[in-house]
Amino acid sequence: MEKALLLVDLIKGFGQEGYDKNMYCKNVEGIKKNLQQLIEYANKNNIPIIYCCDAHESNDPELKRNGGPWEEHCMKGTESSDIVDWLPSKDMVKLMGADANKDIINKEGHNNTFRIDKRTYSGFYNTILDDLLKHNNIKEVYIAGLVTSVCVQHTAADAFFRGYKINLVENGCADISNEKHENAMEYMKNNYSAKIMKMDKKWLK
Repeated sequence: MEKALLLVDLIKGFGQEGYDKNMYCKNVEGIKKNLQQLIEYANKNNIPIIYCCDAHESNDPELKRNGGPWEEHCMKGTESSDIVDWLPSKDMVKLMGADANKDIINKEGHNNTFRIDKRTYSGFYNTILDDLLKHNNIKEVYIAGLVTSVCVQHTAADAFFRGYKINLVENGCADISNEKHENAMEYMKNNYSAKIMKMDKKWLK
């Protein structure tokens, strides 16, 4: 069974201080090392890494200007939407709509790290992610990122609705409070049959 690692909103607006006001998730500080090890594990085991990143446009419905709940954040083309400095992204390939049937499974000399832009919570909604995974016969996903009770949970929900086996890396996710994080993990376990796991050194052996 082919697998993929989905990294949700590990971008500067949420994961690095000094970008979008009130959006920085300070609890990310406790999971940085785990995420770095998770990426090391994925690369070692030829598991494709797909960053699912907010890249908002001015007419997106979740923005307050359009009646949504959030102030402007992680706007397309801004540094706020860039991958955090503490995770590798140098050789990342940005995938567009035309790449829905792209072969992403790592082969010798083949890039293993990709980015898909999203305009709302889920990495699947109005993106090519589902078509891309199905084209590559991926049936199981690891999910980590920010924040647990919003974009991680919505991405997990859409993965479940589409028939993927879900693994949630508990110590690779963070929320604005431990309570929100724990409640979201329990919800996804109970409602999406998600397997809750923790990144640790044994993964790297």
